[in-house]
Amino acid sequence: MLHSVRNLFFKVVGALILFCVWAKHRLMGYRKPNTVSADDEEARIAYVHDVMQSWLKFLPADVSVEGRSVLELGPGSSLATGTLLLSQGAKSYLAVDAFPLAAHETEAFRQEVLARLTSASDRSSAMPQASSAGTGHDFDYRVDAGFDIPAICRGQSFDLIFSCAAFEHFDAIEKTIDGLSKVAKSGCVSLHIVDLQTHTNLIRERDPNNIYRFSSWFYRMLWFPGQPNRKRPSDYVRAFERNGWVDIKVIPAKEIDESLRPKLTSGLARSFMHDTADMHILDAVIISRYP
Repeated sequence: MLHSVRNLFFKVVGALILFCVWAKHRLMGYRKPNTVSADDEEARIAYVHDVMQSWLKFLPADVSVEGRSVLELGPGSSLATGTLLLSQGAKSYLAVDAFPLAAHETEAFRQEVLARLTSASDRSSAMPQASSAGTGHDFDYRVDAGFDIPAICRGQSFDLIFSCAAFEHFDAIEKTIDGLSKVAKSGCVSLHIVDLQTHTNLIRERDPNNIYRFSSWFYRMLWFPGQPNRKRPSDYVRAFERNGWVDIKVIPAKEIDESLRPKLTSGLARSFMHDTADMHILDAVIISRYP
């Protein structure tokens, strides 16, 4: 009873927000993959650098980008991560998505992202050194509404597979991972940063587990393309295991402070009220290797 009033309040507020987001997507479609304003170039550049730094931070120490063929899933509104990966020595970069969110991004913006990284590298040895390499015939972007990964990749295979804040938007993670298994080279390392929180800024900080307050039938009734799938770290582990991936590791990148867990993990739907749901994990990094 300690948190019952608070839980009810946020469940009602969350339901109203969910309905509004559903209505917005019905009217306007899926147009914005993150909270960064399209008009704020500085924020867009900072976001791309942050994604790149996060990948390099969590990449196993014995794995390098250099000389590797890279696949990125769901790049959202920017392909500049590909420019940075190529500048770090990647052999090739392919980004695949179900929505053409990055179709209008300019080469000039990607080169500005690269220039900023080069400038920062000159000032800090902690930053990866960027070469002048940019985009070319080894840089590609393909969109398919069905998100059939083997078909989109057209026979290509990959050494590294990355994503950031994308996997939580895939409706059928088992199908996605099955597709990855068909395009992964032996020894391929897959690294995905998964945002497990509610995506609505209005309540994200105050009630990060809001999307887990609703029953499955209610949540699916207000389904829209890109809706968070509410899969938990253990779901990703099982899906990768079923598809033959090994050395699977879950790294909590952001967690609820221990003192706040009783409040922020209470009042959730029954299917999330068990220890294996790990509701204290807000962002997770899922790493695995294809044998």
